[in-house]
Amino acid sequence: MAVLITLLIVCLFFTYAIETVKSEKARTRLTIICLTLMALVSGTRLVGGTDFFIYHGHYNHLATFPQILNPAYQPENFEIGYTYIASFFKTLGFSFYGFCLIHSIFFYFCLWKGLKRYTSHFGIVILVFLYKLFFYNTMISMRQSITVACFLLMVPWIEEKKYIKYYIATYFVALIHNGAYLLYLIYPLVYVALSKDRIRVLNLIFFPTLFIGMAGVDVLGPIGEILRTHATDDNMAEKAASYFESENLSPIGILHTVEYFAVMIFVYINVNKLDLRNSKVHIVMWMFLCLLPLFTLFRGSEILTREKDYFLIYYAVIIGYLIDKLPKSRNLIYVLVTLICSVGYVRYVYAFDGGAFMKYESWLFDPHYSMFLK
Repeated sequence: MAVLITLLIVCLFFTYAIETVKSEKARTRLTIICLTLMALVSGTRLVGGTDFFIYHGHYNHLATFPQILNPAYQPENFEIGYTYIASFFKTLGFSFYGFCLIHSIFFYFCLWKGLKRYTSHFGIVILVFLYKLFFYNTMISMRQSITVACFLLMVPWIEEKKYIKYYIATYFVALIHNGAYLLYLIYPLVYVALSKDRIRVLNLIFFPTLFIGMAGVDVLGPIGEILRTHATDDNMAEKAASYFESENLSPIGILHTVEYFAVMIFVYINVNKLDLRNSKVHIVMWMFLCLLPLFTLFRGSEILTREKDYFLIYYAVIIGYLIDKLPKSRNLIYVLVTLICSVGYVRYVYAFDGGAFMKYESWLFDPHYSMFLK
């Protein structure tokens, strides 16, 4: 607990420095130092709830290359892409703890590389990330977090309309975590123009569907039934059942939806101050709008609850744009974002998996653990 609270305090100081320093080089250095510190905390963890131990067991039982190429040695419950990646690093001699550190460094590199093109407010990015993505994507999940990281690098290909690169990358990313199949649907958005009227219409369409999700109506259930009925083998039928179960196992919390619409209202009121014809602003706005159906119509669908992680960080980019356009409200925005993100961060530490993060431990200074297989 003390380590994670200390990390939050340190990141708040870095955030203040990043947002106030005038030199671009200094901002970059401060950002890299802060992200490196976060990567060390994430990557050297010995905690992470149930998922941490599942991934630990999977890694320890993996065959190495070339044996892993034999289907008989490939675990059935993990995508083949992730299995090959984990097996590759195990073949190189890295332990599971070393693999976690490499995974963490890769994620933070992609976060920095993918977003620095779109924002100069990396302090806001760090704050939003700590609240919305830090725990799940760097300390719990490993498969989807790799695909989220890769998606951050792929977004410029959407902006630049490089559809061949984007779709090839999506194919391989989906081999790591099949939730990435949704990303096939994202590319065409680059061709759809945005305006204040269109944003209003989208909200008018989807906001009423929030009550469908709250009522527990299984929107995707019929699709699952069709897939199960027409499945060519038992394995396909089982996957369809697991993805489209009628019982909501982990619906998106109403707090996330309320937060989204609070930001949406703020964005909508000030959208005329943004140049939606600018390709960067255009694609970032679409990333933000992708959350609209996820937080309304599909908020109770098990298959889509985790898809929000591909788009949540664009809260920070949009807020950064508005900070630049609303200099008189700059300090108020900073205070509100800092308070909300800090409270959300602390709440997660207490609430996740029965307090799994309350006793944060790192293997970094423990001689019983090593980056490498013994």
